[in-house]
Amino acid sequence: MRKSQLICSLLALALCLLSAGCRSREAEKPAAPEKVTLIVKTPPIGLGNIPDVGEVEVYDLIMAAAERFRVQYDRCDVEFVVSRYDYLDEQAQLVDKYGTPEAADLFFSGSWNLPLYVQRGWMVPLDDIISEELRSDIDESIWRQNTIDGKVYTLPFHQLQNTLMVNREMMEAAGLEAYIPEEGAVACWSTEEFRLICRELAKSLTDENTFAFMMYAANNQGDSHIMTLLRAYGCPLYDKDGNFTVNTPEGIRALEWIREMDEQGIIPRGAENLELLDCVNLFYNRQLAICMGNLTNMWDTRNRGIDAFAANFPSLDGEGYCSATTNGFCLFDNGDEEKIRVAKDFLQYLYTDEELMKYTLGTIPVNNSVIRQYQDEIWLLRAYGENTSHVVNSVQSNRNWQGVRDVFYVQINDLLTGQKTPKEAGEAIDAGCNAALEKGRTDAG
Repeated sequence: MRKSQLICSLLALALCLLSAGCRSREAEKPAAPEKVTLIVKTPPIGLGNIPDVGEVEVYDLIMAAAERFRVQYDRCDVEFVVSRYDYLDEQAQLVDKYGTPEAADLFFSGSWNLPLYVQRGWMVPLDDIISEELRSDIDESIWRQNTIDGKVYTLPFHQLQNTLMVNREMMEAAGLEAYIPEEGAVACWSTEEFRLICRELAKSLTDENTFAFMMYAANNQGDSHIMTLLRAYGCPLYDKDGNFTVNTPEGIRALEWIREMDEQGIIPRGAENLELLDCVNLFYNRQLAICMGNLTNMWDTRNRGIDAFAANFPSLDGEGYCSATTNGFCLFDNGDEEKIRVAKDFLQYLYTDEELMKYTLGTIPVNNSVIRQYQDEIWLLRAYGENTSHVVNSVQSNRNWQGVRDVFYVQINDLLTGQKTPKEAGEAIDAGCNAALEKGRTDAG
C-alpha cells in the first residue's frame, strides 16, 4: 500500500507541475495585437499615368498604401475599408454618416466643403505630424491653401496647376514666334501682349469655326479660370476682408474686355452656351488656339499630335497668373484616440515611401524633392514645378464655395448674352457671391 500511495503521490505531483508549466507558457505567449479598422473614402480623383504603374486614381493609391503600411506596422493589426463615392454623394457619404459606425476616418480631399467641416469641429489638425523636413519640402503657398484658421487640415499630396495651353503652329502661322517661350518653359505675357496675341491669332484664322481664345458660361465648371482672367487688369478678386471686389474700375475693365473679345470674334460664337469641356475639345480638334490646360491636358495634346506649350493667364506686370488646386488626406475626429493615432502613423508612413510618392507624377507633386528627382524624366514637370510662385487662390477657404459657384457663372452668362452691362455684371457678382459667402459664415456659426 505504501508503495502504491507513493506512486500516486508522484503522479499527482507531476500532473500539478505539468499544469503549472502549461499555465506559465500560456502566460508567456504574447497577446494578439489589437485590431483597428480605418474607414477611408475618396471621390474618383484621377492621378494620371504613373511610371511603372499605369493609369490610376486615388483609390488605387490608397489600396497600395494600405497594403504596404500593414506589412511593416506593429503597433496594432490594421484593417482598411476603402471605398469610392461620387462627388454628388459627398453629403450622403461624409456628412450624413458622421458620428455613425460607417463614418469615414480618413478621406482624400476633393471637397470645397472642408472649411465648413472644420468650423463644425469635425476635423483633426495635422500640424503635429508635419516634420520640419516635410514642411520645407512643400512650397509655402501650398501650405497656405491647406491651412484654416492657422492650422493644417489637409496633408497635401499632389497638385493640379491650371495654366493656358497654346497651339504652337497657330502662333507661328500668325507671325507670333517672338511670344513663344523656350522649349519646356511656361510663357508669361502682359495683358497688352495677350490682347495683341489674341487679335493676331483671330486675323490669321480663316476657318469661321476656329477661334483664338476660350470662353464658356453654360454652367459652373471651370469658373475659377474665368475668375483668374478677371485679374488681368489688376483686380485682386477679393478685398482684405475676404469679400468679392469685382465691382471696381479694374474688375469692370476685365469684364469689358470679355465683351470686346466676343464682339471681335476672338472667342467662340455663343460662348454662353459652352462649358469648359467643350472648349477643351475644340482645342483638341484644332479649332481653338488657346485654352485652359494643365499637365494632364498637355500630355493629351502631345498624344494627339498637337504641338502645344503652356502659358500663364495674363497680368499687367507680365508675370502672369495660374490657379492650382491641391488634394490630400484629411482626418475626421470620430472620438477614438487610437484610430486617430494609427491614421496619423499611416499618413506619416505614406510620405516616406518612395514607391507611393511616385503616384504624384501623373499630375504635379507638391514635394519639391520628388519634382527634382523626376524633373528630367517627365515632360514639363520642371516647368510646372517652377511656376508655383505664380499661383493665385480663388477659393480662399470659403465656407460656401458651391454657393459662390452657383452665382458667378450666371453673371458671366448674362454678360455674354448682353442682358447685363460690364458694370451691372460686376455689381451682381459682388452682391451674389458675397451673399453666398455670408450665408456660409452664418451657417457655420
